[in-house]
Amino acid sequence: MTLICAHRGASSEHPDNSMAAFQAAIGAGADMIETDVRRSPDGRLVLAHDPVAEVDGQVELEALVELARGRIRLDVELKEPGCEAEALELLRPLPDGWIVSSFLPEVIERVGAIDAAVRTGLIVGRRDGGGDLFARADACGADVLIPNVALLDDALRTRALDLERPLLVWTVNDREQLARLVADPAVGCICTDVPALLYAVIAGERE
Repeated sequence: MTLICAHRGASSEHPDNSMAAFQAAIGAGADMIETDVRRSPDGRLVLAHDPVAEVDGQVELEALVELARGRIRLDVELKEPGCEAEALELLRPLPDGWIVSSFLPEVIERVGAIDAAVRTGLIVGRRDGGGDLFARADACGADVLIPNVALLDDALRTRALDLERPLLVWTVNDREQLARLVADPAVGCICTDVPALLYAVIAGERE
């Protein structure tokens, strides 16, 4: 069954990485929340996609962990190096299904060095495609490959199926494209800004 990952929460309805977006994602039936972690100027780990210039207004990672534990999975994307150990400390004990992800292979390697039991994901953007993406994931120890949907071609689908490693694909908001991905056996999870729409698409597929 395809999992629903809410991209920075239900971010089509509420500000990215806000408690309102996270709560709405849970209410929409999402299986997972994706969020971005950076260090603020005063040293806290906060949820922000872009570098943090001010010390006020951001949700702290600890607050999302408290909200999510026992309710929904998390995909915690570390946007910058240097916060791996502290992030893992805040996430422990990591429930089944929670992952730590990053675009940065060195961050994934560091997470694995701290705790090899943590499930990790390597994110690959549309401009970084080419070559064997699973080999890149394996080189840094990532368990999950998280490609931009633009990279999802027949070769990548076949490789995912052969390896029995379903993909976590991002970020998809179009109903027809969501329906195609839900039917794709190579895709295990879809990241979307509109988790309620994806929930409706999946429910329709079950009928």
